[in-house]
Amino acid sequence: MDETLIKDDHSRVVLNTSTSESDYINANYIEIDIYLSEFYKQDVFGKKKYIAAQGPKDSTIADFWKMVWQENAQIIVCLTNISEAKTKKCAKYWPDLNDKHMEGDISVRCQKEQTYAENVVRHLRIKNNSENTERNVFMFHYTQWPDHGVPEPLSLVVFHRHVMKTVEDHPMGYIVVHCSAGIGRTGTFTALDALYKEGERTGKVNVPQYVEKMRNARMNMIQGEDQYKTVYMALLEAFRGRLRAVPVDFFLKAFQDHSCYLNHGDVSKQSPFALEFEELLSFRKVYTHEDYKSGMSNIAANYVPSVLPVERYLCPLTTENLYYNAVCLQSFTQCDRFISAQFPLPDYTEHFLTLVKTYYTCTIVSLYPLGETSLWLPTKNQQKTVGPFTIKLAESTQAKYVAKTNITIQQKGGSSMRAAVLECRGWEDENDSKSRRILIDLVQEAKIEERTHPTGRILVLSSDGAKRCGPFCAVFNALEQMMMDEEVDLFTITRQLQTRRPEFLSSLVVKLEILVKVVAISAVDTV
Repeated sequence: MDETLIKDDHSRVVLNTSTSESDYINANYIEIDIYLSEFYKQDVFGKKKYIAAQGPKDSTIADFWKMVWQENAQIIVCLTNISEAKTKKCAKYWPDLNDKHMEGDISVRCQKEQTYAENVVRHLRIKNNSENTERNVFMFHYTQWPDHGVPEPLSLVVFHRHVMKTVEDHPMGYIVVHCSAGIGRTGTFTALDALYKEGERTGKVNVPQYVEKMRNARMNMIQGEDQYKTVYMALLEAFRGRLRAVPVDFFLKAFQDHSCYLNHGDVSKQSPFALEFEELLSFRKVYTHEDYKSGMSNIAANYVPSVLPVERYLCPLTTENLYYNAVCLQSFTQCDRFISAQFPLPDYTEHFLTLVKTYYTCTIVSLYPLGETSLWLPTKNQQKTVGPFTIKLAESTQAKYVAKTNITIQQKGGSSMRAAVLECRGWEDENDSKSRRILIDLVQEAKIEERTHPTGRILVLSSDGAKRCGPFCAVFNALEQMMMDEEVDLFTITRQLQTRRPEFLSSLVVKLEILVKVVAISAVDTV
């Protein structure tokens, strides 16, 4: 008999079945409370337990849904993809959008699906055909956990907040948490959720004690030092960087109130932007020399030696030993949607075009004028050749503040691609109304191009790959958040961007205030 089954038998979930069927499923109850293991049952705050489960296999999908129904679980947290590194990790136990699956006595329909950069939220409707009753189930699917590693703690915290918001609205029932084996990632997330709630309630947490408690219920919960460390780091992020998301209407009113006292010279009130900016500076991740090893090894290829790409987010090029100062950034809805890069230095223009081609960047946003001296952008009746690349101009248009040039890039012996180059003109003083309008126009034009090329990335260019790129990406993401969730959290958006480019919005508090102004104006434009 399985040693794990014997060890965990006291806490295992027992399926209600007829005598001819097995009552076994690879799942265990996990208590939430550390100190009062029985008290939670009468707790007026509605404490609940988790069910930590193995990811369903094709042969156990029906049992999994039977358990979800039996235990009145309304929240499912999935921490694995169907396959990772060509290895199957979990069966696809949920239907596609607007489709329905029949699993034993339970039918499952997917009514709504919201896709974010690092997770998907599915609104499922399940029906027990034997009882002819239905329930809602929310599935939170974290899609960016590295196969052999751990996610950024802030990324896990942002996902956790998605789950918490729904749990608050649906306090009854168990939370089913699973990965593949149902122990490593499952234990990491469960510990984060339980300990965060414990910390909020009591002002203290005891990580080793809770991990021991989980392991008494299910063996090997949390695997390895990296996952254990991630619990600590994620709790630190969760407690110090509180949730700042507010409904769009509230955000606009708060902005108007702030503008009102500024316009009337009310110096008795301290700007909230100053406080938030100081917090952002204190929260910025500190990297080591090892984290910048590629940039430091190619120091002559960097426009500014102090602005280097973090190794984990560097965009590697296909040609061996080819380096370019560019990092991948996420939008609100897509992972690695942006590339933030520096202008190409004269000896690195071919590297730049290799970057464009490798990452299929169909939209190139230049946050400074390129001018006629550009080594790669052709002017009217002209084409340019750089190494194996030939760049041809298809057409160009000039709006008030944004010039658009459509180009074709042909690589010798390879395929061609089309790209739109958006070039801003007139952005000078970042605090004036014209520059704010230019930033809004640039973001709106980029979103139009995104709809034209939904699979292409957006390359954002500035002199050093950081200046002005941060405000552009932050405004883009804030507008996506407003459209998706009808709320905005500029603080967390900025923190996520700074994780990959710490130099973003790092010099002047006025930049944060400008960011708020631009988002507020853009929100009014889209209402």
